Amino acid sequence: MKTEQQLEEAGFTESGRSRYLKTVQDYSDEVFNRSVKYGELDKDQSSNLEVTHEHVRESAHSIARSYGKERPTGWAVFGQIGEYVFTAVAGIGGGNLSTSWGTPVFGLSLALAVILIAVRLSKVAK
Repeated sequence: MKTEQQLEEAGFTESGRSRYLKTVQDYSDEVFNRSVKYGELDKDQSSNLEVTHEHVRESAHSIARSYGKERPTGWAVFGQIGEYVFTAVAGIGGGNLSTSWGTPVFGLSLALAVILIAVRLSKVAK
């Protein structure tokens, strides 16, 4: 771990040093907690807990694998379900264009489905 003096000499601002030290501490805590959990999983009931280099390595790898993987929000899931529902309803409306309700149902459902798809794709592209 770098000292505050080393960070300052490397050009870190006060906020950069603070963020760096907090991030390293949080990462260290997470590696420690996961390593202990992996050690507990491998331990049999008659022996003492041993956290090996394999447990530490696996905890670091699991953190790296999870980096950048965000879970979809409730709104994102709701929006995608809405895409499917409105697309299906547009299909039903499209199959009944000769009726008085078919054309407006088709047009409105198709428009809403396209809007939801565009919103989702614009968030993915970011």
